[in-house]
Amino acid sequence: MNVREKIREHAARDIAHRWFAYFEGENKDINKQLEILSDDIKILHASSHLLADGKDSAAEWVANIPEEVDSHFIKEFIYNPLSEDLAEVRMKVAYQVIQAGNQIGGAIIHYQTLVTFTEDNSALFTFINKTPAEHNPNKVFADSYQENRVHSFVYRWVYLRENLNLEEIKELLVKDGQPFIFAEGGGIKSYEGWTNFRRQLPDQIQHGHYEIESIDTETLSDNRVLVEIKAIWKRVVKGEALSSSVQYKLKLQDSGERYLQIDELLE
Repeated sequence: MNVREKIREHAARDIAHRWFAYFEGENKDINKQLEILSDDIKILHASSHLLADGKDSAAEWVANIPEEVDSHFIKEFIYNPLSEDLAEVRMKVAYQVIQAGNQIGGAIIHYQTLVTFTEDNSALFTFINKTPAEHNPNKVFADSYQENRVHSFVYRWVYLRENLNLEEIKELLVKDGQPFIFAEGGGIKSYEGWTNFRRQLPDQIQHGHYEIESIDTETLSDNRVLVEIKAIWKRVVKGEALSSSVQYKLKLQDSGERYLQIDELLE
């Protein structure tokens, strides 16, 4: 898979986790959910029952989903490029729901989706087909909201860094970039200093991407988590392929925005 498709896979992983986090959260904003759907979105159940056809239809369907305590863990994620701006994403998802009498129901659900991409490699679902395949044998409920919020943030953060998108990354920082949390250049003390450093990279790095190895999370409070990310940074510098291990430890804050936000970088 080439570098562009690696970046697009990260964008697709972001919206997949955003999709499931929406159904699990308490303060639902339909408009934020619709942002990750194309205008011609189609949503099906078991390939036969049409749930939504177009964004207006999807808005109505999403608004009428019953309020439930449920969880969705992505167990498998398979990304397959199909054409210049389209990819297939298949997922196996472990779904659980708390039913009457605190009984735990659920299923292993297979998702077949199509994802379309814009010129900047951002992703939108254009087709979602979800098919329950078997009962979920796990009868101990596990909350997946935090995992989906954290993983959506991580893949969004990585995608923006790979795309050198210096403006949109501000959305992921507490106080619009302050306190400053990046240190790649050494001695950088401000957001402006970091953006100047990053703008020089295209002259040195032809292309690059991250390969996520692990994402570990520790809950600090109701709205704060500590996240440790380990990855391999692969890039081509002046024609030479380089690869190095990187590690980030971040304190993230959940203020109910589209993404968690970086509050502190721990060295």
